[in-house]
Amino acid sequence: MLPRFDERQDAERRYKKLREQALRAVELRLKSKGFSFTTITEQALSAVKIWKKSKSRPYPWDWREGRNRYQSRYPKRFEVALWHRNKLVAISLGRPTFGGSGMRLDIVEGRPHDLGDRPSVMDEILLAYEVYALLLGASHIRIMNPVNED
Repeated sequence: MLPRFDERQDAERRYKKLREQALRAVELRLKSKGFSFTTITEQALSAVKIWKKSKSRPYPWDWREGRNRYQSRYPKRFEVALWHRNKLVAISLGRPTFGGSGMRLDIVEGRPHDLGDRPSVMDEILLAYEVYALLLGASHIRIMNPVNED
């Protein structure tokens, strides 16, 4: 029997591959529209710092803390940074439901409009969640506590 740390590392490796597979699949479909997808990398965390200057941000969410918390607790998590023409336009964290039959979209934030124009992002984020959900065998996506329209 593997020690708990090894089991956690093994799960992290397996689900990292699935996250990357989902993001690659969605990127292939949307690349012609100027979109690219990554996990929440250091580059994404640096780009999201600029959003703190916005006066229209509904919540002062700390993405570094949130990403670190999800990484330490949820190996099956889904994390996505959405880029449009090399600019970060949205970032999101979620995870499977406790029973595993669905995906939770826990947090999503689009770049605030007062920091420059950006395309609508919700459809692209949802598509990424749908692909990951399919890879996990989940049948639905729950948007948890929505607060804004885009």
